[in-house]
Order: sequence, then structure tokens, then C-alpha cells
Amino acid sequence: MGSGDDLALGALHAAAGLGLEPRERLTAALRAADHRSADVSAPYTCVKSPR
Repeated sequence: MGSGDDLALGALHAAAGLGLEPRERLTAALRAADHRSADVSAPYTCVKSPR
């Protein structure tokens, strides 16, 4: 992960019960990290990997 990982993980945890789709939840977490960390900024690249 990186410098915004704690912020993004906290946002993921907070959004767990909101019924968001995974992509929406991920985007919200990235935006939270972007808002609070000078080292995180859009655009974001999301990739899907096999399980």
C-alpha cells in the first residue's frame, strides 16, 4: 500500500454496512485518502485481479 493506506482502510471499514457496490466503496476510500493526505491524488487506477 502507500502513504494513504490507513486513511483508505478506515474509510473502507466505515462504509462496510452502507450497501455500496465494491467499486463505489473503493472510490469513496480513495477520495477519503485524497482529502486527508498530500501524497494521494486522483486520477486513480483500479485493476481487477483474479482471486
